[in-house]
Amino acid sequence: MQLYELELNDGRRISPFVWRVKLALAQKGIAADTIGIGFGDKDKIAFSGQGLVPVLRDGERVVSDSWNIACYLEDQYPDMPSIFGGPVGRGLARFVARWTDITMLGNLAVLMMPCVFDHVPERDRAYFRQDREKRFGMTLEQMREDPEGKIAAFRQILLPMRVCLRDQPFLSGDAPAYADFCVFGGFIWAASVSDYKLLSNDDLLYAWRERMMGRFEALISASPGVVFT
Repeated sequence: MQLYELELNDGRRISPFVWRVKLALAQKGIAADTIGIGFGDKDKIAFSGQGLVPVLRDGERVVSDSWNIACYLEDQYPDMPSIFGGPVGRGLARFVARWTDITMLGNLAVLMMPCVFDHVPERDRAYFRQDREKRFGMTLEQMREDPEGKIAAFRQILLPMRVCLRDQPFLSGDAPAYADFCVFGGFIWAASVSDYKLLSNDDLLYAWRERMMGRFEALISASPGVVFT
């Protein structure tokens, strides 16, 4: 099994969507060889019929998109620990995945784009700058402005998760599952490229993040550059 993912300087593997798959594989107890590619290496995943990571190759099977890969792993390897906890859990996890994409990562993106740029290899920097500045309608330098304000706004949108964590240790209940992987993947992305303190030490999400680290410490510690603050 091979997993294709984005790789930046110093071997940093940053994609929050790839991290969802890595955490799902770890939950299943499945080993996969990881293959890092740069922003300009889309030809290396052309066999998948599209140009985005993650891409999973399992023998002759090729699956792209983090949600599709999670569903594939759950259906193809049903005798291994579940990623979703059943059909109802799968449906709820899809909602959390989309909420994370739109709300959590959407709010975090402007803060993180300049940090990502700092670790992009020289050969990909012109492409990254042009693409992200067009996408967000501002320069990377403008994105760097007022990080404290952006962090404060980011903390506010996480309130629903804090309310959930008052009553249970993980977003998915007594044990982590795909909903947790989606949110945790976003925090790993941030920790891979920045030293911003996104959570205060007394935040319920800070304690949750520590519990997630405890569950997946071997996986996280093996990834260059991931430092939680």
